[in-house]
Amino acid sequence: MKTKRYAAIVLAAGFSHRMQQFKPLLLLGKETISDYLMATFLQNGVEVYLVAGYRQDELRAGIKTGNIQIVENRDYQQGMFSSVQAGLRSLKSDYQAAFIAPVDTPLVHSKTIQSLLRAVEEHPGKVIHPVFNQKRGHPPLIPANMFPAILGWQGDGGLKSVPHFYDDTTVEINVPDSNILFDVDEPADYEELLERFQSLEASPEVERR
Repeated sequence: MKTKRYAAIVLAAGFSHRMQQFKPLLLLGKETISDYLMATFLQNGVEVYLVAGYRQDELRAGIKTGNIQIVENRDYQQGMFSSVQAGLRSLKSDYQAAFIAPVDTPLVHSKTIQSLLRAVEEHPGKVIHPVFNQKRGHPPLIPANMFPAILGWQGDGGLKSVPHFYDDTTVEINVPDSNILFDVDEPADYEELLERFQSLEASPEVERR
């Protein structure tokens, strides 16, 4: 039996304007937030496609994770959705689904990824959204049958504006993981990120990844 393949499109092509530092290479302990997030997917058997754009040479040199694909988004100045499209465009046809994972949401729990993978098996063809406190977070898991609609979409508003992305083609999965809602945009967010990371490291009952 052929093993089903899943991908993670890790979005790391943006400008990081509000952070005043290059977000993909911010440190969590001894590794970058990019490496931390990619390791979470790789440890769950998910193949990683890292989308680079702004300062891509620095990003390529700064990450340590091997066994990934790096995708260049030459249109990164057009915003995050262009990186989503670049990542999906690079995938082969035998993937069942792909996570869309902004690099600035790095603390998603391993168990959350596992829950989403189980859910897409139970609901084939559906977009799977993780939910915490009735709010959708990252990373959504998008089935392959949705890729053409995303790749062909030329409207405004990004991924959320793609037709049918919020109707009966979606399933919400409640997860006990507040980190799906926490992204790092400004220096104060980075300080909170480090606090959350230290709490995870200090709690043996909480799975780090």
